[in-house]
Amino acid sequence: MPHIDWTKLPKAVRVHLQQRVKDRSITEDDMIRLTNWIRANPEVPNGEWCKDFGTFTLAGEGAFPKTFLMKGQPCKGKQI
Repeated sequence: MPHIDWTKLPKAVRVHLQQRVKDRSITEDDMIRLTNWIRANPEVPNGEWCKDFGTFTLAGEGAFPKTFLMKGQPCKGKQI
């Protein structure tokens, strides 16, 4: 199973994620929880996946995060 690879994100995906942080009003506390999870070097499925952080959900595919979803917004893929 892959691990999240933030270092190889295409520029367009990075910009999209940064915009979603603003659009979704993701707080500093939310970002700390996300950062702590990333530092744990979690394994993620090869296909589509979602990680619920309570106030937002991170959705991705394989090693790459794709977007931030609002609380309660449905996502495709395996819940991790």
